[in-house]
Amino acid sequence: MLLHWDNQNLEHIARHGVSQAQAEAAMEAKDATVRQDTTRFNRWIIEATVEGRTMKVAFSRAFPDGFRVVTAHWMSSKRRRKT
Repeated sequence: MLLHWDNQNLEHIARHGVSQAQAEAAMEAKDATVRQDTTRFNRWIIEATVEGRTMKVAFSRAFPDGFRVVTAHWMSSKRRRKT
């Protein structure tokens, strides 16, 4: 998956304690679940385990064959997906 990164989204995820490498790992994780964001058009949510913790990554289509990470953050145990 081709991801578009710029200073804006890198700085945003850093404020949530997430690095580019961690967000990319979530996007490629074997246990990743993807769902459409019901509150925003053309935006999807991935939840995945990275480094033993659950991360949520929101992303949108940036160009025909790529995506832009909008935000990423670690999920608390109360907010984690139910398996």
